[in-house]
This record gives sequence, C-alpha cells and structure tokens, in this order.
Amino acid sequence: MKEIILKVLSEVACGNTGTCQINLQSESAREMIANKLEPELQKYVQEIVEFSVMSGSDQCCGGGCHDS
Repeated sequence: MKEIILKVLSEVACGNTGTCQINLQSESAREMIANKLEPELQKYVQEIVEFSVMSGSDQCCGGGCHDS
C-alpha cells in the first residue's frame, strides 16, 4: 500500500516537469490527492478480497463473511 501512496504522491508532486511543489495546506490539493489515491487503493483492496475469496479465507471481511 505504501508503494501506491508514494506513486500517487510522486505523480502529484512532480508531474512531467519534476520541479513543481504542492501546498498540502490547501484543501483543494488534499482533495485532489485523495481523489487520485481512492481508485488506486480500491483496486488494491479488491485484489486482497479476491485473493482471500479464491484461497477460501474469510479474513477479507474480518471473519465469518463466507459462511453458508
């Protein structure tokens, strides 16, 4: 997960120029970062859930979610 966050922050901080900076005190900047992080983290979580379900584990939701 850390790699995902660092990747998104790198994209936001540098873009293509590598010289820009973002003001994290700005609410709009934080919102932009959150909007970029959300889909990446959702994909990560979905992969974990799919792996847990495929492996027969019910730990993806805290246990008991796959009981019949």
